[in-house]
Amino acid sequence: MQPERRLRLSRFLSLILRHRPDEVGLTLDEEGSVPLDALVAALRRHGGWEWVTEADVLTVAHHDPRRFEVRAGRIRARHGHTVPLQHPGPAVRPPEWLYAALPARQADEVQAAGLRPRERRFVHLVDTWLEAARALERHGEAGLVLPVLARRAHDRGVPFFQASEHLYLTPGVPPDFLLLPARTQAVEA
Repeated sequence: MQPERRLRLSRFLSLILRHRPDEVGLTLDEEGSVPLDALVAALRRHGGWEWVTEADVLTVAHHDPRRFEVRAGRIRARHGHTVPLQHPGPAVRPPEWLYAALPARQADEVQAAGLRPRERRFVHLVDTWLEAARALERHGEAGLVLPVLARRAHDRGVPFFQASEHLYLTPGVPPDFLLLPARTQAVEA
């Protein structure tokens, strides 16, 4: 498959499997998956995608396994959903530390209210500082990598779900479990 076609199909699959399954007449199950054959048939009925085969969809999914999961004849996006899901992945006890990629403009809000999903359904956390730094770079954001006391939060009732090997999702993290940098204020004389 040509790289341009693969990228175009990957973006459209992300739209369908994260945000707009109704655009091609599909409904996601509680985990966000659909039968692979139903997805291919729906894509082929949708204008401009008549060329798509099951092999094309599998090529896209296997090219980016952090974004898509194929299991038992079904496909789903691993994260980034705006459609409601009951089970975004297996519930897990997370590692001691996870990390959030925090745009600088959100630091004060996060310090006061903790991490919240904003326009998504879940907060995305990764298991290494480097992965969080790469996320900031991908989005072209100035910001900071925020350490999260994930195991402690989990032990006090915050649920975590593992979406992929390095990605964890949670409905939110209270500020008590975040290691925010110290803030200083200028004092006027």
